[in-house]
Amino acid sequence: MESPRASRTGLTAAIIGALLVLAILAIILDLGPFADDEPTAAEFLAQGDEICAEAHDDFLDIQGSTPRTAADAEAQVEALIEVAEDERDRISDLNPPEEIADEVAEYVDGRASGVKILEEGLAAAREDNPEAYEQAQAELASQQAKRQAEAQDLGFKECSKPLVSEEELERQAQPPETS
Repeated sequence: MESPRASRTGLTAAIIGALLVLAILAIILDLGPFADDEPTAAEFLAQGDEICAEAHDDFLDIQGSTPRTAADAEAQVEALIEVAEDERDRISDLNPPEEIADEVAEYVDGRASGVKILEEGLAAAREDNPEAYEQAQAELASQQAKRQAEAQDLGFKECSKPLVSEEELERQAQPPETS
């Protein structure tokens, strides 16, 4: 027969083991005191602006030269889509605070619309259709002011900031002339 002291030691070890397993699960699953704190709106916006500033630098690098052929345009738009999707996904992954979550979701949806227009431009470049390519570029430029206003209303300073002057953006937003 087991002594009462040995029985208590075994029970204590079992309880400690169970608590250790629960603590490990809480850490792995981000539960309780181990949960990630929700960022404040200011922290979220600062993180988003940092992501957008990096993407802006990438956009400027990619658009450093004007495409001369359909293949050049295709490569350029593919690179722009990759950066835009990465930027959108990284902002989505930030887990916005509840107080601005709806506005962030709307902003991210607007960014997804911009990516769709880029994809239309890519399809036009692949089809060697300069008119459709220019139309997609004009459509993207014409929506820039709306994207910027949405970003600023949310509190972003860098996100959706135009990469060109207002005059240049207006010029780019003009639909191509048909011949």
